[in-house]
Amino acid sequence: SSKKNAEILRKLRDNAWNEDLFIADYDSDCGEYFCSEEGDDWGWLGYFIGKNEQIRGVNLYCLPEEEDEVDAFMEGLCRNHSIERIGARHCEIDFSSLSPFIINSRNLRALELWNADISLENASNLAMALSRRQHKNLTRFVLSRNNL
Repeated sequence: SSKKNAEILRKLRDNAWNEDLFIADYDSDCGEYFCSEEGDDWGWLGYFIGKNEQIRGVNLYCLPEEEDEVDAFMEGLCRNHSIERIGARHCEIDFSSLSPFIINSRNLRALELWNADISLENASNLAMALSRRQHKNLTRFVLSRNNL
């Protein structure tokens, strides 16, 4: 990981991250973003997000290409209890792996999906998760510039 990514992971680990987290790929202007590059451990990123009690939002501009890395990241994210907002832009989320979070989160208030190619099966997984939500606090749901 880069020095900046290591610092973000440390802040997440130490529960010192109390803002939105932006995750982009190496082509993006990374600024304060976690800048995903080859060799980054998405499992640790998910683990620290899952343990963090301060983070309020996660904004995904990319996901790893390897399915096991996506699974490890989503497993950690699904364990988080403080996230209020999830945004995804230009990346495909497998909603079957995010369903536990959508269904069980007490704090999720906004889910925004921008410029994503969502298959019918994946849209069905999303609809199922939304219909089974245990806590009815989702007040903002955005599907914009998608293929649905």
